[in-house]
Amino acid sequence: MGGKIRINITVDPETVRLADRLARHNKTSRSAILREGVQVLAQNHDRETEEASLREQRRKAIKGIRRIAHRMGDWPAEQIVHDWRYRLKKQGK
Repeated sequence: MGGKIRINITVDPETVRLADRLARHNKTSRSAILREGVQVLAQNHDRETEEASLREQRRKAIKGIRRIAHRMGDWPAEQIVHDWRYRLKKQGK
């Protein structure tokens, strides 16, 4: 990770107690606990952003399928796509 930079932060006493308790439990420093916490938050944010993007892509795909289904008449477009995705997942195992 390169060099470290010293910073001053302000946190409430309960957060300090939690950080100290975790540091003792993990036999590490308070700073290491805070670094790990920030890294976990960043990873969660990245994952949530990616998941939101995938949800939006799926939403757009379903909207397109519904539009095509409406033009072509009554057929179970969403069920067909769902079944197809299920078969792909099953084959991948």
